[in-house]
Amino acid sequence: MDDVQRNELLVQRAGPQAIAPVVLAFDVGGTRIKAGIVQEAEVLAMLVEPLPATKDAASLIEALVQIGQRLLVQQSVEAVGISMKGIIDPQQGTILDVNEALSALIGLPLARLVTQAFGLPVWIENDARMYTVGELVYGAGKQVENLLCLTLGTGVGCGVALQRRVIRGGRGLFGILGGHITVESNGPRCSCGNIGCLEALIGTAALRQKAAELHVCPVDDALTPRAIFAAAAAGSEAANAVVAHFTHYLSVGLVSLIHTYDPDIVVLGGGIAYAAAQFLPAVQRYVDEHTWSYPRGRVRIKTAKLGDSAALIGAAALARGLHVLQ
Repeated sequence: MDDVQRNELLVQRAGPQAIAPVVLAFDVGGTRIKAGIVQEAEVLAMLVEPLPATKDAASLIEALVQIGQRLLVQQSVEAVGISMKGIIDPQQGTILDVNEALSALIGLPLARLVTQAFGLPVWIENDARMYTVGELVYGAGKQVENLLCLTLGTGVGCGVALQRRVIRGGRGLFGILGGHITVESNGPRCSCGNIGCLEALIGTAALRQKAAELHVCPVDDALTPRAIFAAAAAGSEAANAVVAHFTHYLSVGLVSLIHTYDPDIVVLGGGIAYAAAQFLPAVQRYVDEHTWSYPRGRVRIKTAKLGDSAALIGAAALARGLHVLQ
């Protein structure tokens, strides 16, 4: 189903009341599947499940269908939106490339398979780009023209909006590789194959490794980013050294991204953004001191307003026909 047919179908179903259609949205990451029933910026119901232990294509698609069907018992919907890691071809509804857990889905006609399962039009796009759509339309970016959005968690996702359009570029790569800029030329190898990527320095695996090297002792025995930041807040010198490491490389990366994309604001989301009070003031100071853009010090760094639901809300917006991609 092409874009014109999809939009016509949604308009027909929406009827004359101009009430936003209700959409089934998925946010598929490297460790979990999040699904929700979404109407505009409201998530009416949500389920979160881990990825299946067997990560072959059939198991991954079956997991999507099963969690979706559980939600559809509660609510009928007009379309399906899928936010997913990787480089996506939304016209063909396929994943062109992705690391790690979702690699079994590369090249499969995912949109067509999900359409067959639910009998509904399906839209698929990159997860960080969908997070950016959510924040641009309903969140921290509602009042600006140009937005840079980073998601901080297992990896570092990135999306860019210029003149209130979230940009894809000719090959679907524009903006989304912000986590793979080099911030340390002698740094560790990244999962993408490059050396010293931002993601390789501040992603979850990197923070856990740094914490282990510095012998951080989390109170709950789980060396997660949340536990590391909690230990730092409790006064652990070792944990504070990890937070300083994170803050430095995030700041360095943001300066380069601001120089590249010239945003009005930067929005930080993802699982680590909850601890923004521990690093955001220092990041803002560094950015103010090191960016060379007119006028100096103009770019404000904010936390996401939609939190963990931003990508679901962005995917639902596109699935119901909102035109914000370019």
